[in-house]
Amino acid sequence: MTEDSKSVQLQLIDSLGMVTFSIPIKYDTSFSWVHYSDCGKPCDEQKYRFQPKTLPMLKESGWIWDVAKDSVERLTISHVMHFPFREGDTAKNFGRHSHLKEQILANPDMPSIVFDTIQRINERYYSVIAMEKADSSKIRATVLAVTTIKGNEIKFQYELLTTPNGSTSKDFIKNSMKLLKTIRINKGI
Repeated sequence: MTEDSKSVQLQLIDSLGMVTFSIPIKYDTSFSWVHYSDCGKPCDEQKYRFQPKTLPMLKESGWIWDVAKDSVERLTISHVMHFPFREGDTAKNFGRHSHLKEQILANPDMPSIVFDTIQRINERYYSVIAMEKADSSKIRATVLAVTTIKGNEIKFQYELLTTPNGSTSKDFIKNSMKLLKTIRINKGI
């Protein structure tokens, strides 16, 4: 935990377990919702978001939703609502990691990948991908970490969208990577 962060706990739905992790102290608001999909239950996602209350609070849902144009700093944890509960918890999965990278590269709206790795964090393996895009008007950075619990993907996505002179942008990826190292998942039954 860094000195400007606090520890929080989050109970994931069903029997996916309890997650303990650190977030910046300024993330003083949290909420959760179901991101309904056009393909129905197999694609619906449960999302949990942590962010400063001074920034717009958006909830993605359906096929089309409002996208923030600026001023985003948040952590979103998500997983699908349909649980197949397969075997394969936290395995080093190079195929899944490659597939995740391919999905990102195929989306022209995503920032460029600046690095990717499979990292062991507190006894679990995560696919970690950091992305960044900057121009004269905006800086967009994302750190995505994905692990599995009972064969179900759990995503941790740190996002930043700000102006180039924003104080948060300088070390966003580095700080997000530090926060990732605080994640602990205690599996449910």
